[in-house]
Amino acid sequence: MGHGGGARQDSRPRPAADRRSAVRTTVTGSPLAYFWGDDALALRRAVERFVAGLSPDGDPPTAWRPDQAEPDVLGALAMRVATSPLFGAGVVAVVADPIPLLRSRADQDRAVALLGQVAPGNGVAFIELVASGAREPAAASSRVRQAIDQAGGTVRRLEAPRAGHLEEWIATRAPELGIDLEPAARHLLAERVGGTVRDGDVDRRHQTEFAEAQLELLALYRPGARVRREDVDALVAPSVPASTWAFLDAVARRQRDAARLGSALLAEGTALPVIVTQLHRRLRQLLEIRDRLAHGARPADIVGALRLHPKRAEILAEQAMRWDVDELESALEALLEVDLASKGLSSDARRSAGTMSGPLALTLWLVEHVRG
Repeated sequence: MGHGGGARQDSRPRPAADRRSAVRTTVTGSPLAYFWGDDALALRRAVERFVAGLSPDGDPPTAWRPDQAEPDVLGALAMRVATSPLFGAGVVAVVADPIPLLRSRADQDRAVALLGQVAPGNGVAFIELVASGAREPAAASSRVRQAIDQAGGTVRRLEAPRAGHLEEWIATRAPELGIDLEPAARHLLAERVGGTVRDGDVDRRHQTEFAEAQLELLALYRPGARVRREDVDALVAPSVPASTWAFLDAVARRQRDAARLGSALLAEGTALPVIVTQLHRRLRQLLEIRDRLAHGARPADIVGALRLHPKRAEILAEQAMRWDVDELESALEALLEVDLASKGLSSDARRSAGTMSGPLALTLWLVEHVRG
């Protein structure tokens, strides 16, 4: 056959090596990626774009997610991506939460070796959803990330909109979904899904997912029409994420909102013993500050004595002045009952000796001591 015929016109079976070369020509960029961050929606969309971008001129590879319950997930990955497809599109293994697979040095060695075994037409994408505000991904993934980066792959952080920036995200996303959203509606939607909460410990990992779901609901409610503030008010219920800091500050300031914030923390899965530990730490800090203030200390004196930032010392001093020493000591003593109830114990340390649940014990503690 002459040179002018071209490989595509040759109907004869080609060797496997030639088939792999043909598949390779359809791939743009490295077939390796590691996406991490605290925005679940952005991570999912990044993987979708990555998979589609591997074969822009043909059928995109099939996304395959390994069963994390398998006894040897890395082995299953190697078997799936190490062989080039004979016909059709390849396979991209999408590995969510890879940290359990990288606990030991040996596992990390296997994962790095796997990256060099990915056959043309296939790919691997890792997704690590980190806690909101985390500055770095897990240390266990560092060798894999470095190997992907050195191979020319994609390593990217995707951060959820910070406090006050979700409205801007909505303003960008709504037109992409074909939704005409008036500014007042945009502002209320951001507020309803918790975008205006400024506490640093708020879990923002699924905020954009929730906001997008509400946008799609509003689009169904007003198809082809402009969505107004009244529409958001009618359809979107408030869903403000819980904040431990907000709860502790509400307790320290003896605000009625403390009970609602505590219930929200429990509803989102925060363990009651964790809440009790944090309450105990804050109350002890307030007690020490209140005692110093009662003996003539000034907030400026507390900065050096307790090694606090001046602004933080000022806030804690203001909170401590809402209590007297006896009230703080009583609250600390009663907190022991809440701790025991959270573990199924009564005050005499006998398991299941009482019928009061931990959440009920916390509610009663808040009523008796915080609102006092």
